[in-house]
Amino acid sequence: MAAPSQLPRTLRSDATEALAVDLGWCARMAARRITGEMDKGLAAAGLTSAQFDLLCLIASAPDDTLGGLAERAGLNQSTMSRNVDMLVSAGLVEVAMVEDDRRRRAVWLTETGARRLAAALPVWRAAHQALAAKLGSVISRNFVDASVVLDAAEAAGRR
Repeated sequence: MAAPSQLPRTLRSDATEALAVDLGWCARMAARRITGEMDKGLAAAGLTSAQFDLLCLIASAPDDTLGGLAERAGLNQSTMSRNVDMLVSAGLVEVAMVEDDRRRRAVWLTETGARRLAAALPVWRAAHQALAAKLGSVISRNFVDASVVLDAAEAAGRR
């Protein structure tokens, strides 16, 4: 009996195969969907997931400078500055020059920003728990683990 013939390879079939397993593509698609789910959940708090995450980053920052925040978020300083400027416009954060070095700018939550973040945390917890349940514990843990592994590899590469 003859073996089944294999379909000819085409650019379309090769590209389809590549997208099905490409880690960058899959991560971006998962991130978009996760962000959309969290945006829906956080809408009740009047924040997007990006705003919530940035408020958390600022509130938890051991280094409150724009440069420190950018490094911790894996962004360049100009992108972080644009993101922070949106929160400044909303009255949620303040930015000031660091006294001993006028090139550095410190960022902190305003009273309004702190209240908004505190009110958003229970909303986030519920949205996060629902999303984690949808993804399952193994996938949820794998996302966290992947982030930790990649952070460590990047830190090792800077040494």
